[in-house]
Amino acid sequence: MKTLGASYNDEEYASFMAVWRYTGYLMGIPETILFRDAEEALKLYDVGIVCEPDSPIESVVMAHSLVNSAPLIAGMSEPDARRHLARYVYRISRGLIGKETADSLMYPQLSSFGVVEWFRIQQRYGPILGKLLPGRREDSNFARFTSLLSTSLFDEEGIRYTLPDHVYAEESAKW
Repeated sequence: MKTLGASYNDEEYASFMAVWRYTGYLMGIPETILFRDAEEALKLYDVGIVCEPDSPIESVVMAHSLVNSAPLIAGMSEPDARRHLARYVYRISRGLIGKETADSLMYPQLSSFGVVEWFRIQQRYGPILGKLLPGRREDSNFARFTSLLSTSLFDEEGIRYTLPDHVYAEESAKW
């Protein structure tokens, strides 16, 4: 999310890392190889990337399914508009995950040059542009893509990102 322009304070960043560490613990990663801080997590990530096998066909199918469902999640029904947004999602994804991973997932050969940087600029200056050119902002790929990101924020529906306070459910307080 930082790559797309999100900013976090120190407490939010530490909380994010703690949730990922706890998730790894719950998934069974031994504490001896579980990262302790962000720097160590990035080192482990780099090692993991080197060891990453080629994408199996199931990963390819899942990645394409996710990208092609994005316009439907955004509420688009017109076929040309859906194709246009899917291409934009492929371009941003390619920019975020890199050429090698995108190629292994059989993404279309689209240029991702500057797409992430342009997204960040729109994120930062979008509110100003929205006031100056209101019709342009609502109809942009940026607005559509950010509406997809907002669907992952469950707080509006009353769902909270809380975790149990004990590893055994029967000993945990209601959460």
